[in-house]
Amino acid sequence: MISLADITNRVRTKHEAATSVRWSDAAIHKRINEGLECLAESTYFYERYTTIALMPNRTWYDVRGFTPETVLRITAVWSENRQEWLTPTSQDLLPYDWEQATGEPQEYFTRGIYWLGFWPHPGTSISSNLKVTFAGIPSRFTHPQAVLRDLPDNYVPALEDYALSEMALTDKEYTRSIRLFKSYLAREKAFRDLSTRRLVGAEAGSLMGAL
Repeated sequence: MISLADITNRVRTKHEAATSVRWSDAAIHKRINEGLECLAESTYFYERYTTIALMPNRTWYDVRGFTPETVLRITAVWSENRQEWLTPTSQDLLPYDWEQATGEPQEYFTRGIYWLGFWPHPGTSISSNLKVTFAGIPSRFTHPQAVLRDLPDNYVPALEDYALSEMALTDKEYTRSIRLFKSYLAREKAFRDLSTRRLVGAEAGSLMGAL
């Protein structure tokens, strides 16, 4: 794992900013963290889960009330009662009287980013938990020795390219800034492709195991 201090030192070396007179650690950290957020938004690599206890006669849940992370996308929902995955769907595909149906949830759908709904919804008496997996934005690096285990070491240079591009832009080195940002985009795409293959492979493995 590569620490924030190591990333900062590598950025300083590449930008030839050996002292903190022009570029403080805080200023470099800010740009590294901005790159981390951009990478998470593009690749959905940072996956976590939270547990939602279902409430009687309630269809919608705001996932912001169940997790400290910023949620980007709901990726899966597991029913502890039924011991199976809920089927993702769209509100438009549900029966016209879907709001009247009660029972153990079988399908889930979203409205916007944060609102998660279930069909059917629990009736007056139910005790059930749902495990909701989501892609989110990791907490910012703050401590010099902080590491992010979810990000493979060979993709950490994407954060360096992003930070260096922003620093070059601030220093009015426009050609260098563009070149570095293109390098960041190439690394971002490679990581997004890797994350997509990982998710597809995990889903295929789950399906094969269920046969």
